[in-house]
Amino acid sequence: MSNDDHNSAAIVAEDFCDLNNQESLPGEGHRRSVAFLLGIIKRVRRVAWYLFKKMAYFLFLLAAVAVLLIGVDKAAELALKRTPLAHVYPENFAMVKTDFTRPVSHYDYDLNPGVCILHNQIKGNRYEYTNNAGFRDPRPISMKKPDDEFRIFLTGGSTAFGLGAAGKAGPATGFYYIEHRETIAHILERILNATAPIPGKTIRVYNTAVWGYAYQHLLFRYVTKLRQYKPDLVVSLDGANELHPASVPTEDWDYFSEGQFNGILRQMFSYNGPGLGSYLTLWLKNNTFLMTFVWKGMDPSIAIDEAVRMHRGLVPGKNAQDSKPSPPSEDRSRVLGENLAAVVRVLEDYHGVLENDGVPHIFALQPLLSLSKKPRHEMETKVESLEEHKQYYDVLTESLYKVLIEQITESAQRKGYFLADFSEYFDDTSEWVFSDWCHLTAGANYLMAKELANLIKGRFFQKQLAEGDKIDSKDGFFGKPAFTGSVVYAPPADDPENGPKNILTRFPGRQLYSSESVPPEERLEVVVDLGREFTLSRLRLVWDDDSVPEEWVVEISPDGEKWNPWIKGGDKELDNFSWWPGYEYYGAEPIQARFLRYVPIKAEDRSIRIRSLNVYR
Repeated sequence: MSNDDHNSAAIVAEDFCDLNNQESLPGEGHRRSVAFLLGIIKRVRRVAWYLFKKMAYFLFLLAAVAVLLIGVDKAAELALKRTPLAHVYPENFAMVKTDFTRPVSHYDYDLNPGVCILHNQIKGNRYEYTNNAGFRDPRPISMKKPDDEFRIFLTGGSTAFGLGAAGKAGPATGFYYIEHRETIAHILERILNATAPIPGKTIRVYNTAVWGYAYQHLLFRYVTKLRQYKPDLVVSLDGANELHPASVPTEDWDYFSEGQFNGILRQMFSYNGPGLGSYLTLWLKNNTFLMTFVWKGMDPSIAIDEAVRMHRGLVPGKNAQDSKPSPPSEDRSRVLGENLAAVVRVLEDYHGVLENDGVPHIFALQPLLSLSKKPRHEMETKVESLEEHKQYYDVLTESLYKVLIEQITESAQRKGYFLADFSEYFDDTSEWVFSDWCHLTAGANYLMAKELANLIKGRFFQKQLAEGDKIDSKDGFFGKPAFTGSVVYAPPADDPENGPKNILTRFPGRQLYSSESVPPEERLEVVVDLGREFTLSRLRLVWDDDSVPEEWVVEISPDGEKWNPWIKGGDKELDNFSWWPGYEYYGAEPIQARFLRYVPIKAEDRSIRIRSLNVYR
C-alpha cells in the first residue's frame, strides 16, 4: 500500500472512533446544537439591539429636527402676525404663505385666487384680493353666465391690470399705484352702464389681465380657461410685453418658452438638480411661514426663474444692456424679423380662436413713454431719467415697438380684426400720463376706458355717440376741481380739527369733517365753490362709519343762488372700495356747474360726517 492509502485509512479509522464516542454520549450533539442556536440568537439580539439604538437615535434626531422646524415655523407665524399681514388676512392667515402667482403648464402662470394683490392704502382704499377665478375683481364670477349679464373680459398685461409704478419708478413717484376704482376695467363698466345700458342686462367688465402677460399667454389662457366663462366681448390691451422676448438674440428662440414660470417648469420636468431645487423652493414658500418670513412677501419665482435674464435683456455671460445699441447686422435683423413675425402669428391665432367662438373682440396697442411725443410732465421727466427698459439686448424698445405696431397694423388689415392703436394717443396732453415706462396713471386710465367705451358703443352696440362721449381736450379729464375749491358754507365743526376743509382732499383719509348737531330751523348742508364753472360727469362721496343719511342729494348751481338737483342717493347704494362707506356716480351726460351743495334729507341726528367729496369731468 502506498503512503496515501495508509493516510486515508487512518482518517477513516479516526472518524469511526469519533462516531463511536458520540454514540457513547447520548444528547451531546443535541446540546451542541442548542448551544449553537443560542449563540446565534444572542448575536442576533446584540445586532438587533444595536440597530434599535441606532434607529431610535435617528428617529430622535428626526423628531428633534421636526420639532425644531415646527417651532421655528410657529415663531415665524407669530412674527408675521405682528406685521400688517395680520390685517390683510384676518380670517385665513395661512394665505400669507401663498404666492401671488402659480405655475400653470398650459399657459405659464396665473394669479392665485384669494391672494391680496394691493396692500397700499394711501388712497383710503381697502386691501384688494383676487376673486375665485384669480381675476382682479372684488366680485366672484360663475362659469355659468347669468341671463341678465352682458360679460366683457379685459385681457392683457400689467397696464390693463393697473399696476401703477414699477421698478425704480416706484420710489421715484412715491410708490404710485392704481386702486380698483381707477382700473380701466372698472371705469369701462361704469361708463357703459351709464351711457349705453342694455335693456334687461347689466354690463359687467372683469379685469382678467395678469402682469407680464404677452400674446402667447392670452391665447392659451383663453383657450384653456377664459372661454369656459363665455364672455360676450373681449378687449385685449397689450404690446409692451412683446418687446423683451422678441429681442432675444438667439437662433433657437422659442416664443412659448418665455415667461415667469416656463424656465422653472422646464427644469422640473427635466428631473435634474436645479429642477428639484426650484420645486422645493416653491413648495416651502407656499407651505411654511418661515419661507414667507424670509422672503418678506416677495415672489421667489422671480428670483429663481432663469428666464428673468430675458426680462432684463441680458445675454448669458454678457451684460448687453450696459452697452450702447449698434445698428443690427443682417443676421440680427433677420432674427428680429422672425421673432416679431412669430408674435404676430400668435395674435392672429388669438383672433382666429375668438372668431371661431363667435366672440367679438378689440385688440388695443398700449402707449409707451419713450415712443410718445407728448410734452413731458415733471413726473415723466423724472421717470424717463431712470432709463429703465430703454433697450433689450442691443435693441431700442422704441424702435422695436414701431416695427411691431406696423406689422400688427398690416396683419389687422389682412386678417380683418379690429385694432385700436393707442401708441400716440396721449401726444397732445401735458398732464401726467405715464407712471413709468409703460404703465398709466388714473387719469390716463379714464381716458383709455372712455375711448374703448366709444369704440364698443359705435362698433358693437351700434349706437350713435352723444355729445358727452366726445373728448375735446384731454387735459380737462385729469383735474379734481373740488380739491382746488373751497367750502363756502357748512355747519360748525364739533372739533377744530374736524373742519369742513378736510373733505376737499384727493382721497379719503384719517381726517374728516364732523359737524355739530344742527337745529331744525338751521341749514344742514355743505356748499363748495369750485372757483369757476367746470364740466362734470362723476362724483365720489365718502362718509364716516355709520353716518350715511337715509336719503341725501347733491345739487348744482352756476352762481350759488339757483340750485338744481344733480344726484340723489341713500344708504342702500354704497360700495366698499374705501375703508369707509362710499358712493360713486357716473353720469350719462355731463353737466356744467361752479357750486355744489350736499344736503342730507333724512338724517337721524341732523349732523354731517364726511371724509371726502370729489367731482370729476
